[in-house]
Amino acid sequence: MRCLTDFAREQAGLRPLGEASELDRSAAEKSSDVLRCDSFSHFACGRAFTYWIEREGYVRSCYRAAENLAWGIREGASVRSIFQAWLASPAHRENILGPYGELGVGLEIGTLSGRRQAHVWTQHFGSHCGARAARPYPRRVAR
Repeated sequence: MRCLTDFAREQAGLRPLGEASELDRSAAEKSSDVLRCDSFSHFACGRAFTYWIEREGYVRSCYRAAENLAWGIREGASVRSIFQAWLASPAHRENILGPYGELGVGLEIGTLSGRRQAHVWTQHFGSHCGARAARPYPRRVAR
C-alpha cells in the first residue's frame, strides 16, 4: 500500500511520504476499532479518526491529518483493488496527493457487517507544521 501511494505521488510530481510508527499504530488501531464495533465509519466506536492519532502521540501543537478507510473481501480486498478505489474517489485521492509528509497503514481482518474475512484498510496521513510536507520535486529547467 505504501509503495502504491508513493508511486501515485511521484507520478503527480510529489515527494514520497515518510514513515511514522505512530501513524502505523494509529491506522492499525483504527482498523481494529472498525471490526470491534462493527462500524465502518470515520467515527467508528464513536471516536473521531484523530482519536488514535492523538493517543499514539503523533499530535504536537500544530499538525495536519487525514484518513482513508476501505474494506473488502476476497479479490475486492487486495492492495491493488483498494488503492484503485481510493484513487477513483476524489476525496480519497485528495488525501493521497495531499500536503502530508508521513503515512501510516493498517490492515486488520475479521468480521464486518456479518461478512467474515473482511479486510479493513486504513491510511493515516500526517504532517507537523514547519515540516517538509508534500512539496513537489524541484522542477528541472531545460537549457
